Amino acid sequence: MKIPGVTVQELMTMPVLKEAKVLSGEQGLNRIVRFIDIMEVPDLKGWIREGVLLMTTAYSIRHEPEVLCQIIQLLHQGGAAALAIKPTRFLKEIPRSALEESNACGLPVIEIPADIPYTDITQRVMDMVLNRQAELLRRSEEIYRTLTTMVLENSGIQAVSDNIAELLKAPVALIDNGGRAIVTSPQEWNWMEAQDSRHFPINVDKRTVAKLVIARNELDDMEQVGIEQARLVMALELMREKAVEDTESRLRGNFIDELMTPPVPLRHEVERRGRQLGFNPAYHWEVAVLESTTAPPEEILSGLLSQESTRRRVVSHIEFRSNRAILFLPTLHPNDHHDGAGADQGLTWAETLKSWTSEKALGTGDYYIGIGSSKKLWELMQSYNEARRAITVSQRLYPDRRVCKFGDIEMHYMLGEAMNKEEFVDLFERKLGRLQQYDRSHGSDLLKTLFYYLENRGSLMDTANYLFIHRNSVKYRLERIRDIADFDLNDPREQFICHTCLIHYYLRKHK
Repeated sequence: MKIPGVTVQELMTMPVLKEAKVLSGEQGLNRIVRFIDIMEVPDLKGWIREGVLLMTTAYSIRHEPEVLCQIIQLLHQGGAAALAIKPTRFLKEIPRSALEESNACGLPVIEIPADIPYTDITQRVMDMVLNRQAELLRRSEEIYRTLTTMVLENSGIQAVSDNIAELLKAPVALIDNGGRAIVTSPQEWNWMEAQDSRHFPINVDKRTVAKLVIARNELDDMEQVGIEQARLVMALELMREKAVEDTESRLRGNFIDELMTPPVPLRHEVERRGRQLGFNPAYHWEVAVLESTTAPPEEILSGLLSQESTRRRVVSHIEFRSNRAILFLPTLHPNDHHDGAGADQGLTWAETLKSWTSEKALGTGDYYIGIGSSKKLWELMQSYNEARRAITVSQRLYPDRRVCKFGDIEMHYMLGEAMNKEEFVDLFERKLGRLQQYDRSHGSDLLKTLFYYLENRGSLMDTANYLFIHRNSVKYRLERIRDIADFDLNDPREQFICHTCLIHYYLRKHK
């Protein structure tokens, strides 16, 4: 923040300058005077200070009055406030070119009566500047005490924002780096629709963590002081909230680890800690696991889950572990009692997750999402294990299916677990061994075609669509399967045996 001062217009109201006249550059009377200096040499380069009121008798340029035009240019370029001249002693008149330059750049040129001592002017001007600075300092301390008291009393960042809005008589908003509003004052204000606004960074540990948006373009020194104090206090509030969030996140992580690792705490203990950490034990919970070859996009995924949870009026949770994200998704069971929360359920969580992947909301990563069945809070480990199993089965049997519910592949998983005996290997060899040998010898996909034909309940069109081939190609492959394997594909018993053998084959093949 620049050093505060007073405007040239305010200086002209001082009694000591009542006989002074503004000769030109009136449009610059709002320039801020922060210092006062005296110039009696023509060379100003290198020492002009921004906000300086420069006084001179023009003695050094008495033989070259046209140099005054260059001096005005240099003062304007250096950010000076004004030029005050005693012209009657050494200059007969101020050159017209100098007055025109003053009007062009908006630097006021003031004529001072010759009988006023410099010391009278400098003393009065600096008294006014210092009084203004002292006033701003007192106001700054007052604002700081008010805002820090609110932080210490845990009034919340909304109350701090409201106080700043009242101070500035303008709407304000605190937004995160993603452009999402943390708080706004008034609360219904849409900061993105503001025509004239200014943004001020909120820094913590030398990083910009948020921005303060003020719906004002012009701010005076007093308001600038208020904003500087507001930025500091909001940084403190954000640090405090982050410390609280980090502590809660650590406690939630520990709680989740205990729920995911046997032995699970007793039911009453789970319910008690769940209420404290935002896991409502009255709800049923589904666990969804997102796995990828790379780390999932934490900010994007957290944002999507937050928006969806807000829409459903529930509190969900997410944990990131290496290349895996674990989502804890609350749902209302028909027998659950609630107070209006979660009333807008709409799509199931599975349908929502499918929409995220189909619309590329998560980006272009190679994601698989498994969803466990709905369980009570103390049964989350079972839902988590089911979600992991759903991913395993879908990757082996349905690699194009990015979102898979355990309920859809539960029987496949159970068959896979039961198929560890040699009898299943022998059965596969008897039924489908010749097809397997044919595929290896000819580089064909007869086993794959048969599997998806059975998965699609004998639909040629659905099988063709899944394999991205023509319907006639499916018919031809089925004829080859009948010729090679020598069984009736229309026999339900044969279909069941072949389907079971193929599930066994693909689950074991990709282990």
